[in-house]
Amino acid sequence: MTKNYDGTGEATAPIRLRKTDFLKGDPLFVNRVTVETVYAPETALSQLHLHDFVEVSIVLAGKGIHCTYEERTECGAGDTFIIRGGVPHAYFAAEDGACPTVCNIIFDPADIFDGEAADPDHPRYCYGVFREDPLTVYVMLTSRTLADVDRTLTRMEKELDRRRPEWEMAVKSYLINLLIMMGRYASQREQSEDTPRPKERLLVLSVIRTVMARYGERELTLEGIAEEHYISTSYLSRIFRRVTGEGFGEYLRRVRLEQACRLLRETELPNEQIVYACGLRDVPTFYRQFKSHVGMTPNTYRQGKSPAEEMHSMDNYFMKYKGEPNMSIAILNDISENLQKGKAKIVAELVQTALDQGVAPDAILNEGLLAGMNIIGEKFKTNEVYVPEVLVAARAMNKGTAILKPHLAAAGVQATGKVCIGTVQGDLHDIGKNLVKMMLEGKGLEVVDLGTDVSPETFVQTAIDQNCQVICCSALLTTTMGVMEDVVKKAIEMGVRDKVKIMIGGAPVNEDYCKKIGADIYTPDAASAADAAVEFCK
Repeated sequence: MTKNYDGTGEATAPIRLRKTDFLKGDPLFVNRVTVETVYAPETALSQLHLHDFVEVSIVLAGKGIHCTYEERTECGAGDTFIIRGGVPHAYFAAEDGACPTVCNIIFDPADIFDGEAADPDHPRYCYGVFREDPLTVYVMLTSRTLADVDRTLTRMEKELDRRRPEWEMAVKSYLINLLIMMGRYASQREQSEDTPRPKERLLVLSVIRTVMARYGERELTLEGIAEEHYISTSYLSRIFRRVTGEGFGEYLRRVRLEQACRLLRETELPNEQIVYACGLRDVPTFYRQFKSHVGMTPNTYRQGKSPAEEMHSMDNYFMKYKGEPNMSIAILNDISENLQKGKAKIVAELVQTALDQGVAPDAILNEGLLAGMNIIGEKFKTNEVYVPEVLVAARAMNKGTAILKPHLAAAGVQATGKVCIGTVQGDLHDIGKNLVKMMLEGKGLEVVDLGTDVSPETFVQTAIDQNCQVICCSALLTTTMGVMEDVVKKAIEMGVRDKVKIMIGGAPVNEDYCKKIGADIYTPDAASAADAAVEFCK
């Protein structure tokens, strides 16, 4: 199967292939196609096909690469892959340009078989071909067997084309014989300690199906999916990376951006609607992530411009540098990458170098520092990084912003919003509060840190004096969480409740408590708190 079924080999956005697009009332679909898309190592999981039918793919000639969500396999004539519904996969040409010719047989066992052979939970499903592996089956055919199989395929194609009496029964018989033969020849996978168990692979497959069906939901998170499966978020994060080779957050982001690419190509929807349709956070974040993913802005992508044309159009934004124009983007990427690694000294040096080269201060902030911190925030939400990584990244950002602040002020660049934060009265814990503060600053917000043991009146009066849009209250002790309700009451008493949003967080509180006391939002982690604050400050 190529990236599309017309044989052009063009890479398209991730799509779910449905049997109704191919079967159209027939018991099965057969085609032969030569794959011309050359495999690239950066090919992402989100670029593979996800289908709701069983597929038998036989390499008839040539050689190439077969990719599933967990492995990349070189393939040549005789290599056969039987793929269960819902398993992402695709064929690619080899790096040397050799192209595989593949025959695909598509069918739905429920439509063509009866009894045990049609039951996906039974060992005899598809006449036992999935007995050893519930998801993908590999068969290596000898040249003689391949010739026999090719003749069977030709007979099937003739029956489908000529539709002579009892042609459906003939096609079914050919398919059953083919599956039985494949089941006998199936090669068992080599197992090692690092090989994911079938149960783990089925779990990840379920997660991938969920993402493909619900990527447009902004609230879709690994934590929510884990709760639906009654497992811990950390376990699911670990298994997803083990099986697929990439983190859940990266995968979800790729799927959403690829869908945005498709909508930009195929529709005239404005960017705001594309952001909503693809479950992305907001337009500025979409622009940053899209440019990082594709190498150009959404508008330039829609116009069909080349990256070189895009680079020229963005020169005024990035810099007044007199040398190579792509050096500005390179140094911004370096700032982002080193920030994510927590290399504070290098980040500070790069920020100063960018300024010396004439890169605009707002570009350094948005495309370098904030872009890197946004990635850390997303990874923190999906348990791909933990508190230590966030702390060192935040320290690196602070080093960079310290150098940048005078230049931002001179250029008239303002923060995207203002927030005051503190641990409530009677509580001296500040680790969680400090982590939230770092994530807020990582979103470009100005933060007034009130420290610990903060009274309700101090929270509200600070919001009034400093013109804060959000009050963030943290508590670790159950004995102090009641102060959060006092903050809400004080805001009402001082006449500013309708002018300020109140956010709560900490171990003893939850969504129900938030509603009970009349606060605006409860967030379970620092990254979610930063995202919510950005929304409130718009």
